[in-house]
Amino acid sequence: MNKKLLLIITIVMGSITAHAAQPMYYLDGKDGNWSAFHYYDEQSKKITSCFALSNDLTLGFKSNDEGVGLLLWNKQGNLVPKTESKAAITVGKQHFIFVMQAMDKNMSMNRLSEINFKRLLQSLSYGQFAFLEYQKNPVSMVDLTGLPSMLARFHQCIEKAKFKDYK
Repeated sequence: MNKKLLLIITIVMGSITAHAAQPMYYLDGKDGNWSAFHYYDEQSKKITSCFALSNDLTLGFKSNDEGVGLLLWNKQGNLVPKTESKAAITVGKQHFIFVMQAMDKNMSMNRLSEINFKRLLQSLSYGQFAFLEYQKNPVSMVDLTGLPSMLARFHQCIEKAKFKDYK
């Protein structure tokens, strides 16, 4: 009986310890086709990353200690990690081209410069739709409804975390 109790306590304490080591996810807001959220590390008592993402997981932004990044998803899951490819984003008459690096088989990222980040966000904030062309994939349309308010939440998270912001 005591061995069983000790085993149960060990398993419970281990899962609590393992759970505490993982950053916790917190939703900051949802509006239209966009959501903002962040990860918080209970041990360090710090925000580890902030996100603004389209709900269809096509386009998004991430900020952490390393800077701000543009995120794109490949729904086919055929990316080769650590390889580069070009992506184009068109909003109205504005056209942006980025070199993206595959982080895994579905997600690629580009660390944005301050100038590119400001230009892209300004264009996206006033547009209704963005069109993405990624690698050789056909164009995807991203609904920008709700993006301005979720970018405001994204910036609030960045300020609270004391990450470098480009606002």
